Amino acid sequence: MLTPSLIKFVAISSVFLLVVSIGLQARVGATLQVLSDAGDRRKLFGALLAMFVGVPALAFLVVRLGDLQGPAAAALLAASISPIAPFLPRKQWKVGGDPEWVTALQVTATILSVLLAPLFLALLNRAYGLSIEAPLGSMMTVLALTVLAPLLLGMLVQKASPGAASRLAGPVGLVGTILLAAVAILILAGMWPALAAAATQLLPASLVLSIGGVLLGHLLTAGPRSDRTASAMASVSRHPGVAIILASAALGGTQAVLVADVLFFVLVATAVLAAYQFLLRQAEA
Repeated sequence: MLTPSLIKFVAISSVFLLVVSIGLQARVGATLQVLSDAGDRRKLFGALLAMFVGVPALAFLVVRLGDLQGPAAAALLAASISPIAPFLPRKQWKVGGDPEWVTALQVTATILSVLLAPLFLALLNRAYGLSIEAPLGSMMTVLALTVLAPLLLGMLVQKASPGAASRLAGPVGLVGTILLAAVAILILAGMWPALAAAATQLLPASLVLSIGGVLLGHLLTAGPRSDRTASAMASVSRHPGVAIILASAALGGTQAVLVADVLFFVLVATAVLAAYQFLLRQAEA
């Protein structure tokens, strides 16, 4: 019988496998070398500037000007300071993003998100007269299960046995993709009424934040178009689990409407990224 606990377990397992497959294709030494290369550091700085300065500032403006309140405001603000979605690097590689730079960006952004969360929440406290404490323990648990541990595991296997890692990467990623697709269908089917309700309030704001985030990531990142595209994707494709944790802290508890609002933003951001990639392909044709 499908229970919420079982669906949650399968969802975490699917993301775990997807990130393991990413680690199986990344080299520890080459990823660390990114931080020692001046050109790669400039690209990394631009991408992080878009993610953790540009997008949060834009989210704050969208919430203020759109007069959003409660779960809707919390969802957008929390998504803007969350780390990269754990399965994104596979998509970034497909558009030509440098694998080692993409992996370094994911690791750096994940660590930076944890370090900056208390600062961002303190700013929200000041702006909205709230009293929110950063849920760092919950954040670290989610990030350890869905980003840090599986990525490290895959990279260690790659370092110990590159041949085995190469053979395992495809099947592990395929199983993770199938499980994630199944979970996504179940969640969307079960939450469709709540998502439809979220659309009436969040669609304009989500579109502005997604389109603005893509532009910020693309324009602020130096380097070839493929890496700027990867940065644009990272700017708006954020970790939904961390966003829900942060938004729940702001509201004093997890609400069904809050989960729907976060997932609705994820859907809009995914659609905007698809349109962005289509326009890039048309420009190259």
